[in-house]
Amino acid sequence: CLNLFVELGVKRGNITLVDHVGVVFKGRKKDMTDEKAAYAQDTKNRSLGDVIEGADVFLGLSAGGILKPEMVKKMAARPFIMARAF
Repeated sequence: CLNLFVELGVKRGNITLVDHVGVVFKGRKKDMTDEKAAYAQDTKNRSLGDVIEGADVFLGLSAGGILKPEMVKKMAARPFIMARAF
């Protein structure tokens, strides 16, 4: 999905990948793949709660119940939320 967004013009630097472990950051060892590493950022943020403020888009593709109502309130006005995990 992220590769498609980049192909459509989203800047890679505007994408923060978060999985069931947390933010995918440069140097992270736990549960990493080459695909995740391609989106790793140099950041001190470690959780979805750390990076959700001001976000325009949320794609929930890994696990259900991750995005909490208080997180949605921190997102940008009228965010696009696609929660596809159960």
